[in-house]
Amino acid sequence: MKLEIKRQDFLKAWQTAEKIAVSKAITEIVNSIRINAADNENVTLEATDLKTSVKCKAEGVYVIEPGTAVVPVLLLGGMLKKLKCETLTIEVNDTRGMLFAEGSKSRFPVVPLEAFPKIPESTGAEAVCEINAKELSDTITEGGSASSQPQDFPKYLGACLMSIAEDSLKIVSTDGKRLAVSKAMCENVFRQEDILLPSNPLKELAKQLSGDSNVKIISDGTIAWFALEDTEFSIRRIDASFPDYQRILNSNVAAKLQMSCEDLISVVERVDIVARTTIPHIMVMDMNPDGNMRIYARSPEGVARESLKADITGGAMQVGFNAAFFLEGLKALGSGDIVIEFSGTEEQTRMMRNDSDDFLYMLMPSRLSPMDIIDDELDDNDDNSETHDDMPESMPEGEENF
Repeated sequence: MKLEIKRQDFLKAWQTAEKIAVSKAITEIVNSIRINAADNENVTLEATDLKTSVKCKAEGVYVIEPGTAVVPVLLLGGMLKKLKCETLTIEVNDTRGMLFAEGSKSRFPVVPLEAFPKIPESTGAEAVCEINAKELSDTITEGGSASSQPQDFPKYLGACLMSIAEDSLKIVSTDGKRLAVSKAMCENVFRQEDILLPSNPLKELAKQLSGDSNVKIISDGTIAWFALEDTEFSIRRIDASFPDYQRILNSNVAAKLQMSCEDLISVVERVDIVARTTIPHIMVMDMNPDGNMRIYARSPEGVARESLKADITGGAMQVGFNAAFFLEGLKALGSGDIVIEFSGTEEQTRMMRNDSDDFLYMLMPSRLSPMDIIDDELDDNDDNSETHDDMPESMPEGEENF
């Protein structure tokens, strides 16, 4: 195989494949990209980490000698990015590859073709729906905001449920302490289906999606494909059941808060500087129907307290949260006015955009200990004289499963 390439054009496809190929697995097979060059109009790059795969069309390639080669992603990719010239030549035989560019010549190893894993083909699988790429990206980002790191059991904790029904698509995730549900309208729905996918590959897919193009989602019993104009991603499905999340949600409202999301994010980020220094990572919201609210956190190292005004209805309430979880929900909501409904000090709290039902973030309060609560008589010049000896023998767990 011998190719003449326009470096900048070629790098666009290379970097898409590279994100999948760069794996923690210590194997040259996974950390490689397969280049298929039939003719000038049919040059594709393939990459896989054995769970997620991508096949994309490469532009800016003139095929001098057609062929197929498996090349090391980090070595060849590093060369391509560091070179300053615009046009270069890649030549590959069965044992090695050569890169030529304006007085520069580099050699790199190749991987045997038969060793590279087979990329799943969507041929024969049925289309499920078609959706705008930007809409899908936003829905994955929001709906996946409550997923935890991948775990062996239960499998759904490191996964997102993609639920296609009638004219919409939902992405749902949970880690047992919080829940996120995001909805978007589909251009076309060909059949209704629930697809459980690992959250990390799905979030990586979301980063690749943008613009006004459409994505066709295709599925069989084991794989889900996401087909764009020149790129096709495939993700291996998880064989497990997702909990009936709709049964978890309730409509009890003991207090309701409405305010600017950006303003609340700023406050919580400042309080989180102290909250994150403790194991439970707890912040406290102290609300009154007169609109006065305090948000604070304390630790043996310091105290952070913010007073602010908000539109508050219902009864007075003092409730604690894992500050990191609360902040992730706010950032997923983004901007504009939001509504937060509190069911009680030990019951679920629901966060949503004002006058919109496209995204819901639910989390459970944290159990408060006497140490977490700031007394009203707290001196502004408090020297934080508490020591670690004042702490209870065991720290509170910080949050309760729903």
